[in-house]
Amino acid sequence: MTPKNTIPKNTTLAPATKVVVIPGVKMNITLGKEVVIRIPGTEQSYRGKIVGYDPYKYLIANVRLPSRIRQELALDGQIILKYFHQGTVYGFKATVQNAITSPSSLIFFDYPSVIEKIELRRKERTKCHIDGALHSSDGAHDCLIVNVSETGCKISTHAGSRDTLAATQVDDTLFVVMNLGADGTLKLPIVVRNAKREQGILTIGAMFLDIMKEEESRIRKYLTKIQKHTHQPRTKS
Repeated sequence: MTPKNTIPKNTTLAPATKVVVIPGVKMNITLGKEVVIRIPGTEQSYRGKIVGYDPYKYLIANVRLPSRIRQELALDGQIILKYFHQGTVYGFKATVQNAITSPSSLIFFDYPSVIEKIELRRKERTKCHIDGALHSSDGAHDCLIVNVSETGCKISTHAGSRDTLAATQVDDTLFVVMNLGADGTLKLPIVVRNAKREQGILTIGAMFLDIMKEEESRIRKYLTKIQKHTHQPRTKS
């Protein structure tokens, strides 16, 4: 039985990537940096922002969590945190020192002694038309996923000039929900690699920021189905 305060050894940050371990490094992270937090052993990820830190001591993130999870984390719980910096995903595991709701929803956690630099493998993308929803800070927006691989996707959605979504920029973190039909839905955090808006249509090239083996497997299964029944050209992600 795994001790409560220990992250299981088989918990990985990036199951389908090349990982470089960087010990004792000062993080390239700034106030307001968007991060994705996952609780080991669960499939749900949560968006947050770094709102404070003391180098080599602790970090503070503003993140909304269900009350049950927040209470568990407050008792020396464990998190996996990932963030994107200059084209590379970084991640680390940490112990939570405290989790509060007032004056804001905050978690305090240990400054990492080791950071993992995650180098995503380039994957060929398959053209598709998957119904989905794009979740930003102002809610959900209907979208189409027009190509996808195990590492990323391209998304098309309507965004008028007055819509908050129209201001989407490179390195922004969002969530995409993909409807895979009989294979169910996937909700995954993405980081924007490129964004272009023309005539009210916003096209986003995105990389999955946090994806588990089971989620990768479901995407591969869906792609196999597409390739079996159609002649789909592929492009490099």
